[in-house]
Amino acid sequence: MKNIDLIVNKLPAPTWNRLRMNDSRLELAPCADVCEPRVALQGSVCLNKNGAGSACCGCATAAGCPVHSVDFNKIPTGMGQDMELLGAGRTLRLTADAGKSVAAITLRYGDGQRCYNRLQIEAKEGSDVTVLMTYISTAAAAGTAAVQTKIHAAAGAKVKLVQVQLLGGGFVHLNDVGSELGDGARLEILQLQLGGSKAYNGVRTELTGEGSSFEAAAGYYGRRGQRIDMNFIANHYGKNTVCDMTADGVLQSGACKIYRGTIDFKNGCAGAVGDEKETVLLLSDDVVNQSVPLILCSEEDVQGNHGASIGKLDEDLLFYLCSRGFSEQDAIDMMAKAKIEALCRKIGDEDTVQLVERYLEGVIADGQ
Repeated sequence: MKNIDLIVNKLPAPTWNRLRMNDSRLELAPCADVCEPRVALQGSVCLNKNGAGSACCGCATAAGCPVHSVDFNKIPTGMGQDMELLGAGRTLRLTADAGKSVAAITLRYGDGQRCYNRLQIEAKEGSDVTVLMTYISTAAAAGTAAVQTKIHAAAGAKVKLVQVQLLGGGFVHLNDVGSELGDGARLEILQLQLGGSKAYNGVRTELTGEGSSFEAAAGYYGRRGQRIDMNFIANHYGKNTVCDMTADGVLQSGACKIYRGTIDFKNGCAGAVGDEKETVLLLSDDVVNQSVPLILCSEEDVQGNHGASIGKLDEDLLFYLCSRGFSEQDAIDMMAKAKIEALCRKIGDEDTVQLVERYLEGVIADGQ
């Protein structure tokens, strides 16, 4: 089977061409296998496995249906259009009605699988939905795990999306997210990238509605030559819109990471506020860290802030821990776990937190 060339995670405005950070290019075989997700639902949320129409309203297609009127094809994503080259994919649609609801989705991959899954989340007015997504395999497994998630949040809707990647060391992971927010809608995204050999992650949010808000928190643990490639884009269209994007991670043992974070204030988004911040802890001298914080502005009455903090483990703290009986490696492992566990506290689901903790314990026990 012929491989395909992908260009993903493009910056909206090219910057340092000579550093080759404006996008990422990779070559992959098409995704021809099937990964059937395990789904558990609570509250006022329904599921349709075909992606068009829904068993809950009985329609055969979304076209013209008052219940499923969102055209998800028009929602752009962080990784870009080349994701469509991977194959037809498997599509799920979640529809959340007014009230609180929870959907837990687990994608378990076998060794050698190449899978592409799509998820569409439609949050109606007055809905408050939490979607927990976990990607998992055995520790020695290899393959391709591609997932695209699109979100439409109607006026006043609240969506919390948690994505936890715990794949084996041979996987290439592509995690693509796109969202569109109505008036007063709120989207919170929490992502943990912990496994795989290469992890590509793109998130794009269109803050079209007045007073809509977007909060993203990404955590990663790069080690053993892993590549972690991230692209976060917040487009402010509506007045008084707010975004807050943070990335917090650890790099050691030859890992390579690039973070692109773009806040784009479009003409007409008066009163908009955007913040982005990245914090990186470097635990060895053989890592590569690249950060591209970017603010674009076509509106005067806005406020934007960005910054990056990069540092090594404090020598005094390391000495203190070693003087209390820890080996140097134990002290480093403890600090790495602490960074991830701080983000785990935001997940809000104890089963997911325990899964992450067990994964981290296995990583450290295996010397990864």
